[in-house]
Amino acid sequence: MSAEFGFSRWGADVVRLAEPLSARVRNPLAPRARSLARNQGVELTVTGSAVVGLVSSGARASIARLEFAAMSNDSAGTIRALLGSATEPDDDVHQRARTAGSGAGPQIAAADCSCRARGDRCVHVLATLYALAAAIDHRPALALELQGFDRFLAARSEPGSGSGPQPQPIARWTPLGGLGIGDYWDPPSAG
Repeated sequence: MSAEFGFSRWGADVVRLAEPLSARVRNPLAPRARSLARNQGVELTVTGSAVVGLVSSGARASIARLEFAAMSNDSAGTIRALLGSATEPDDDVHQRARTAGSGAGPQIAAADCSCRARGDRCVHVLATLYALAAAIDHRPALALELQGFDRFLAARSEPGSGSGPQPQPIARWTPLGGLGIGDYWDPPSAG
């Protein structure tokens, strides 16, 4: 019997974010979340290290947002060396990266949802994680892209870049102090 979500080692890392091995009891929301992901109830949008899941259930819809932490330059360098000339990581690369001490799996930096639960592990966040695991199972390079591996490669390809700068996190919210309230009610100027 094969796993429905996380049949590759790269996808299994994301399933472990939804179902941590350290949990003492089963999450009662997990079956509903798997059902939503299985029945195309989640529409994923991946932008850099951010994943937005539009989770539709009947007449209701919620937006779950996940941001993943960037991998260290050392981990990225190790994985790059293990990949060799391959462009798509396989389960063997994952196992060798773990053996080398490089954490290959993505880690959540932030998670939120528009639903009333307001928790970071609501059914919508879990459904987004399961849908993401399925997407990673079919394209394992996505697991590396979520952690900024492509930015690491771009920084290394620039002349004189050395190890490259650490990627900066994406701003999730606009600070209220950054908004100009003095002309908020004024109509926009024509020119």
